[in-house]
Amino acid sequence: MKDIPDTIQISILLAARNEENTISRCMASLQNLDFPKDQFEVLIGNDQSEDQTENIILNYIQDKSTFQYHLIDSQTPGLRGKANVLAQLAHYAKGQYLFYCDADIAVAPGWLNEMLALFNVNTGVVVGVTRMTPTGVFAAMQSIEWLFSLTAMRFFSHFEIPFTGMGNNMAVRREAYFAVGGYENIGFSIVEDFALFMAILSNGYGFVQGFQPGIISTSQPTQTLSELLTQRKRWVKGAMQAPWQIKSGFFASALFLPMVISLIFIAPSWSIGLALAHFLLVTVVGLTGLTILKQRDLFKYLPLFWFYFNLNNTLMLINYLRPSSTVWKGRSYE
Repeated sequence: MKDIPDTIQISILLAARNEENTISRCMASLQNLDFPKDQFEVLIGNDQSEDQTENIILNYIQDKSTFQYHLIDSQTPGLRGKANVLAQLAHYAKGQYLFYCDADIAVAPGWLNEMLALFNVNTGVVVGVTRMTPTGVFAAMQSIEWLFSLTAMRFFSHFEIPFTGMGNNMAVRREAYFAVGGYENIGFSIVEDFALFMAILSNGYGFVQGFQPGIISTSQPTQTLSELLTQRKRWVKGAMQAPWQIKSGFFASALFLPMVISLIFIAPSWSIGLALAHFLLVTVVGLTGLTILKQRDLFKYLPLFWFYFNLNNTLMLINYLRPSSTVWKGRSYE
């Protein structure tokens, strides 16, 4: 491997496929990072996009030396899709830290500084925080869902209990990435971020769940229920590869609403009491996360979140059990 210049601390790896509607926003946020331009690089891998993604990228970066463009038109043995792109980009990277975001993400100006500060001697992975761009009630529900989950993850991280990586806002120590053999050794996973996260932890490295306003990235929300279920089918497939605690938690959440409805006919008072206690728990956890992260614009939507949360969890389980392929970026994965 080539010598790594001391000037480059961070390599940002960005996989792009059919991102003509979002990639400009993402690149602009990376250009505006509050970090010395000579100390980070942005490596963009175009995964054979079928729209105007390539032209948009090349036009934007033509006068910006921080950015590098790579057309990923070959397949690493055993890898597909995003994992294949990121595996190849890692070999171009010069940084001591590999940062990951998605093409529909806008990062905060202080993202690199604040994520980098969370690494200690044994940290292999730092996981950030993501919410949705505010566009209405449906987007707000998705934002609170993300932040609710990350609040729970933050709580368990204090006991060194890992849940998942998050490929749209994650940083990995270069040494840890290559110590596990990279994606080439990990193999293909439709949830490549989770696979990398678990591989690094299994190799003895620690993790940090970041939880502060300065590392919050904004993603584009899904616009319809159909899009949401397509996205979540991939996520649930990842959850099924997780430790039993995560799988148990998913099934408990997905079956809570059917259980409460069933109890109405058997023990109405128990059903109402259980639903009320659960409503209070979910609302308090949500309020705690929103307050710490200073996402006050979401406060007014919080009373509705319990209904969305339970219905969505049940629908995710039904959708997961329904026989169908997982579609991701226009490709079908069995």
